[in-house]
Amino acid sequence: MKAAVLVTDANTVADDWQPLRLMVENCCESYVVLCPEAVTNPAGWPVLELERTDSVSALKAALSWSQDEPVLLVASDITTPSAELARYLEYVRAGYDAVVPLLDVDTPQPLFGLYAPTCMGEINAQLLSGEFDIAALLRRLTVRFVDVEEVAKFGDPAQLLSQDG
Repeated sequence: MKAAVLVTDANTVADDWQPLRLMVENCCESYVVLCPEAVTNPAGWPVLELERTDSVSALKAALSWSQDEPVLLVASDITTPSAELARYLEYVRAGYDAVVPLLDVDTPQPLFGLYAPTCMGEINAQLLSGEFDIAALLRRLTVRFVDVEEVAKFGDPAQLLSQDG
């Protein structure tokens, strides 16, 4: 699995990068930080500079970088990321454009989601229409939502999927 860590601005970089570093390095064979030019990369990982920092444009950049492989898109301010949950997303992904865990019954966390290259057509269509919201993109895709009970097997969903920034 490949991972792309999204840093939208300096305020979305977690105070402690170590949990994210451990999660990504333990479950992904390659990874990149997606960020605007002005943001420092605290992990020292390869960087892909973004012209636009909305999540849909970042996902397009991540999938282009992953060269036809699924990519785990992770917000840099996820406070307690789980390598086991990331592996589970990959395990259940067959047949879906995206696998996204739920924070609660109605709230997906698309910034800890696994996205297949099959998303690119819908991403391009959405960007051409001027829509940059990843929640809107999810409505256009075939998504496997990982429900709260499934996420809870790996820990408290609120802790695993919450963002600091």
